Amino acid sequence: MSLNTDLVSSLTYATMQINRHGATLMLLFGTVGNLLNICILTERSLHENPCSIYLSWSSMFSLAFIWSGFLTRVLQGYSVNWPNENQPMCKIRQYLLNVTWAMGTWCLVGANIDRFLCSHHSVTYRRLSARQTARRFLVGILIFFALLFIEVVYCFEASVPNVPVACYGRNIPCRLFNDWAALSFDIVLPSICLAIFGSLTIRNVRSRVVYPAVNSNSTNSDRLPMRNNDRNLTRMLLVQVNITVFFQSLFTIVL
Repeated sequence: MSLNTDLVSSLTYATMQINRHGATLMLLFGTVGNLLNICILTERSLHENPCSIYLSWSSMFSLAFIWSGFLTRVLQGYSVNWPNENQPMCKIRQYLLNVTWAMGTWCLVGANIDRFLCSHHSVTYRRLSARQTARRFLVGILIFFALLFIEVVYCFEASVPNVPVACYGRNIPCRLFNDWAALSFDIVLPSICLAIFGSLTIRNVRSRVVYPAVNSNSTNSDRLPMRNNDRNLTRMLLVQVNITVFFQSLFTIVL
């Protein structure tokens, strides 16, 4: 019995220290990094670039996500759990978390789509890479996610007993909906879109490169470097997608 008590006390102390110091560092570096991104991406030289709009919006929503999520972790490290135990704050925080996480991710998807459009050989596709298209896309997904997660007002309750965190879904249907919505719209679908449009962008860039003429006597061995480059680019893309899925999965567990 004493051993179990000591183990629980040790785990509680370790969790408190992680929340106090680890979350503080993530809050600090995340804030500085996103603020620098916003300052750079809003410069006049990048003002007309549609991709900079997507990335600046992503940084702004990521900044809001960090403060909505990690600030409460820092407070928990000092035994302050008021945001999770207060009913209005619980609902507001969870709503901001859901919307900002989804928006930050899908802004990156929009930037990836823009890279695909601007690298396409067709003039019609390249014309879609415009500031007006970026604004329409961003406003559209913002309205969609704002409506999708409005259920937080009903589903989430403060001080829910026997759950990992005090601010949690009130019943099983609410928890299932939120879990599947986060898994689908924050992890699976964005990762698929990033993989698809990343591959298409690579194909567009390669198709627009002019290669030297190949002699008729050349063998298949002359094409090996090209194939190796294709494999390397594919590996790089897969690594990026895997890293995105990995860290977003961690956020799903932690938050």
